[in-house]
Amino acid sequence: MGISLIRDFGYDERAIEVMAVRERSGAVERLTENHTMHLDGAEYECMALLEQLREAISSSTGSGSGGGIGDGGLINVAAFTLWEQIDGWARAWLREWGHDHKGELAAVIRRLPAKTQAAHAIGTIDDDLRERIDATYAVWVAKIEDLFDPPREKELTAPCPACGERYHEDGETRRAAVVIPVKVGRAIVAECRNCGTMWGTETDLLALAAGMGIAVDFTALRELVNSSN
Repeated sequence: MGISLIRDFGYDERAIEVMAVRERSGAVERLTENHTMHLDGAEYECMALLEQLREAISSSTGSGSGGGIGDGGLINVAAFTLWEQIDGWARAWLREWGHDHKGELAAVIRRLPAKTQAAHAIGTIDDDLRERIDATYAVWVAKIEDLFDPPREKELTAPCPACGERYHEDGETRRAAVVIPVKVGRAIVAECRNCGTMWGTETDLLALAAGMGIAVDFTALRELVNSSN
């Protein structure tokens, strides 16, 4: 269950804090360490997601003529772009707070949670910003997984509150700018195809809804995720 939804179930703030720490720790582990995953009753040993992403950047496998995930060139570009986004995000926060931001990306990601909590403890960042930063690890996990196993997408047709664009154009394809990727067990995260803004917490999603002039039905969203296949 995503932290963006658990307040709907009546948990107190302490319970929410514990769940948030567990979700963040689990996401950091999946990004930076080899880990075990359980699916349909079976157990799988998985390579760290950042290592999978690194391999995808340099991989020359996959030469399907139809394009998409089977096309080595396309996945290389997508993997490189995502790597740069994660790398820039993590190092920027450490640099902002005056900490060492050098070294391997996995090591940088492992350092960041403690530095985030320290920044929050001394009042450098507020509760909302800490929550958004902590929620972003799960977003990166989802984006890497989606690179290899794309989700369904639910499009929101109102303009993006961040950039003002209603549509995103890619060549001859025109689609809604703001989308919610939908996959079983996935926390609800909305993102803009144009400006890259992400809404990953309940507070963020409510702000998105207000900015778009729409209502958020968390029950319907949960049902949508649970029924996705």
